Amino acid sequence: MNSFVARTVSVLIILASFGWNVAASEAGRPRKRPPPLVSVAKVVERQVRNRLTAVGSVAPYRRSVVSSELEGRVQSAPLKVGDFVRANKTVLATVERSGLQIELRVLRAELEKARQDLLRLERGMRPEEIAAHQAKVREREAQMRNNELELNRARDLYEKKILDKASYDRAEAAYEASWQLFEEASRNLEIARLGPRREEKARAKAEVDRVRARVARVRDDLAKTKIRSPLTGFITREWVEVGQWLTKGGRVAEVIELDKVLVQAPIAERRISLVRVGDEAHVVIDALGGRAFKGRVRGVIPQADPKSRTFPVEVEIDNTEYYDLKAGMFARLSLEYGKAARMVLVPKDALILRARGPSVFVFEKGRVREVSFERGRSVDSFMEVPGGALRPGMQVVVKGNESLRAGMPVRVQGRGGPPGGRRGPGGGAPPRGAPQRGRKPAADSRRGAGG
Repeated sequence: MNSFVARTVSVLIILASFGWNVAASEAGRPRKRPPPLVSVAKVVERQVRNRLTAVGSVAPYRRSVVSSELEGRVQSAPLKVGDFVRANKTVLATVERSGLQIELRVLRAELEKARQDLLRLERGMRPEEIAAHQAKVREREAQMRNNELELNRARDLYEKKILDKASYDRAEAAYEASWQLFEEASRNLEIARLGPRREEKARAKAEVDRVRARVARVRDDLAKTKIRSPLTGFITREWVEVGQWLTKGGRVAEVIELDKVLVQAPIAERRISLVRVGDEAHVVIDALGGRAFKGRVRGVIPQADPKSRTFPVEVEIDNTEYYDLKAGMFARLSLEYGKAARMVLVPKDALILRARGPSVFVFEKGRVREVSFERGRSVDSFMEVPGGALRPGMQVVVKGNESLRAGMPVRVQGRGGPPGGRRGPGGGAPPRGAPQRGRKPAADSRRGAGG
């Protein structure tokens, strides 16, 4: 009986050891890899016009080299290259203005004097002034009458040989002088009554206008001491520093306007006749991750480059809120022309570039097949598939196609896949009789009890 139990235990130990070896060999086998996960998109058909493509550069909508209209010492230059400025508001630099302020005070005083002179002429003589002239006339008349009496007495005495010739001549000269003074006082009274002449008033008014013009010029010069930006945009160059002597016409800064930009591109002479002002244009900027912008042809420059025989074309585009389009960026320009035609298009992300030409992987019934075709036209983020190699509605792999081969099974992202539990050696439930993880193999208790 004891020998039978011993043999039974030995057999169980051998079986358990065999089970462990089987489980170990099963675990050591390579697991089967699941089908690759891919993303797909549909082949589309669209109405597409012929396109003319070119490469060019982004240029500012306007560019201004700001110069000084005055000469003087630079008092302040607060801005630097790259700063944002607003038209007619932002001050680029300030020129010393103390000399102009002193000149303005002097001219204001001269203007006030000229105004008072004109006002006196316009109002005429006051009654008191006319009365004074009348009194002067009466005084001169009385003096003349007195000298006339003296002259008459002197004449009588001279005729009677009592008065000498010299005394008579003096009396006659005094009368003549007093008569001239009386005539002068009478004329002055008449002038005072008539008022100033129109020519005098005009001369006084012209003097007021002359001084007023000088005041306006100095005020204008004072305003020009603050050199403001003529454009809304950014400073790209500067030429002044504080304390520098700035000459009249000297350069201060360069400002570019970027609310709108111009894409300048050369077009070959054989195709320039296809471009019209106002045509819609599409521009792709590589520096912005291939971002596309729409614009219109603003101008076709009718002067070709003598070396390349190309004509410059300018396309106007609205910039973004944050001025993403910057001067000098590389741009890809495309212009549509002619009548539209239907084309089969495939996303560019689906293209596999091979030596024989481009191809795509078409997803059908859980597997992929490779379809090659001749390269067609590029239309935005699509490429034309000529010759009927693909049909609209087909699904092509656009992500995960780098390592695919024809006939491979794939899983489409977002559509689920085969069940996650894998059976057999590849995973899932262990083979019958294999030990459970974390447990040691145990003998059959029923057989042990039976023994």
